[in-house]
Amino acid sequence: MRMTQPIRGMLAALSLSVALVLTSAVPANAAITVTLSPTAGAVGTRVDVLAANCDMDATGDVENTDTSFKLPKNNNNAQGSFTVTEKMKPGTYTVTVTCGSDTASTKFTVTSGTGAATGGGSTASDAATAVLWTGAAAVLIAAAGLWVLKRRSNVTAV
Repeated sequence: MRMTQPIRGMLAALSLSVALVLTSAVPANAAITVTLSPTAGAVGTRVDVLAANCDMDATGDVENTDTSFKLPKNNNNAQGSFTVTEKMKPGTYTVTVTCGSDTASTKFTVTSGTGAATGGGSTASDAATAVLWTGAAAVLIAAAGLWVLKRRSNVTAV
């Protein structure tokens, strides 16, 4: 069965519209991301914690320790800090921040010795990654659909 030109155009426009909607879809409640500065340090190091997209007071804790801290609201973020204690042995720890019903975490490395280590920030957000991959898949599906429609339009009827 041969499709008429208007139907093919309508299907192509519909495919493109769906792809655009899916790629631009942002959750109504953007996921929080956690940034540490520094990302590694020895006993005595103060670690600043930023929970981006957290529009309320939040709480944080360091896994397998008795270290917990508060992150007061600051504009559209929550900010707080903790200090590496002597009870924290060298190794990698997960720092978890809870903002309302949303939770995000990232890693912090305790080093041996004393004094602050320097380093960049670290971010983590599983929800943002899922949205990114969903959008990429939608774009690929739309491109494949348009390619099939274009290929069919070049076939002549006998």
